[in-house]
Amino acid sequence: MDIQTGKDLKSPIQRDEIAGARASLKENSPILHSICSACLEHSDVASLKASKDTVCGEIQNALNVISNASQGIQNMSAPPEPQAATLGGALDELESLIVLDPLTVTEEEIRPSLEKRLEAIISGAALLADSSCTRDFHRERIIAECNAIRQALQDLLSEYMNNLLFVTCGPPLETV
Repeated sequence: MDIQTGKDLKSPIQRDEIAGARASLKENSPILHSICSACLEHSDVASLKASKDTVCGEIQNALNVISNASQGIQNMSAPPEPQAATLGGALDELESLIVLDPLTVTEEEIRPSLEKRLEAIISGAALLADSSCTRDFHRERIIAECNAIRQALQDLLSEYMNNLLFVTCGPPLETV
């Protein structure tokens, strides 16, 4: 089968698929370069390896889309993979946990879960702070903000649980 050029593609869907894949390649190529450079310097950091694998997967998917579209093969759209190994994924998980139903919340369940997600975020931020390319000023600010966020979550959880107890038990009855 002849490989078609961009102008020879008859279907606007094929042209759109190739344009989207090219945009993905343009976006992910510099990211891959940065991650690979960081992996060479810090080969022991697991999150860098996971990020590299994710970006390589996105580049491979874009190349497959271009190949399939140029050959006239229908591309199967795969659901996006979760970003569990990234700082953004940890932020998304924390955000989804923050929406609480006051009738079903117990401190024993929610506090450890929220603290675990927050610690994952702080660990990701600490990796950024420990990077050799992070300036001292930014490193100190990242650490200070992480500590402030940790304390704010503790205060928020304590306040939430105090209010929850007040609402469920009601105000103390005054004796007449």
